[in-house]
Amino acid sequence: MRFMKFLPAFLAMALIAGTSFAQSGGTAKPGVLKIGFIPAEDSRAMVRQSQDILDIVAKETGLKVEAFVGSDYNATIEAFRSGHVDVGLLGPFSYVLATTQAPVEAFAVTVIAKTMQPSYRSIIIAGKDSPISSIETLKGRTFAFVDPGSTSGYMVPSASFVMAGISPEKDFKQVMYSGGHDATIVAVGSGKVDAGAVADRIYERGCAKGLADCSKLKVVWQSDPIPNDPLLYRKNLSEDLKKKIRDAFYSIKNLPFGEMGTVARFDPATDKDYDPIRNIAKALKLDLTKMK
Repeated sequence: MRFMKFLPAFLAMALIAGTSFAQSGGTAKPGVLKIGFIPAEDSRAMVRQSQDILDIVAKETGLKVEAFVGSDYNATIEAFRSGHVDVGLLGPFSYVLATTQAPVEAFAVTVIAKTMQPSYRSIIIAGKDSPISSIETLKGRTFAFVDPGSTSGYMVPSASFVMAGISPEKDFKQVMYSGGHDATIVAVGSGKVDAGAVADRIYERGCAKGLADCSKLKVVWQSDPIPNDPLLYRKNLSEDLKKKIRDAFYSIKNLPFGEMGTVARFDPATDKDYDPIRNIAKALKLDLTKMK
């Protein structure tokens, strides 16, 4: 009898909770859309320069928007795996890694205002007066990668090292991971390391912000074009909310976002657009399921 007495109240609470879940579209936090970023640059600056876009997404979805920046690349991927974030801007390789660990899918690719292209390049920088002039001349030098989950700061230059018959662990004097593209620029500019790999667009902005005296630096290598960073969301969000998220981002023109700088627009994208990144990983014999 006591159970029957409280059953109506229990059912009412369950109904309210279910309604709240449905209205939020299955977000990690009811009434809130959590958007995650990888820490490619200073986390506070990334969130601050993304605010205009976050405000648009909040208005179009009817949800409060909160930003999340992981302590490293894997922490942001883990946030998707644990259901802590709903939408994210990841690097191409970080996205591919995320698909092996969480039910996520790409829905848009960023088009940078400066180039008007959905692509960018990995570059290796060194001191202007350094004898380093190519990948081959890096042997015996100190070198900075960004993060094992970084496309332009690790994966793409690593593939080029393999093709050149170079093993960083054996052929370089020392290898370090800076944790961010801006940190690599500072490390090379200050002479902490002889050379480092970064994204070309972040290098240009870093120079403009005075992270290093770039008149004393040079680019000694650049990659072929790499697909730009994808926007992704969790597959288990409601279809209605997914559409609102897509429509919100597709409506955005010429605003700064994360580490991308000013984004001219977001073009539709699918998971297959990042198969070239998977092919590079296969060539490097990387087991993506074990990269955590």
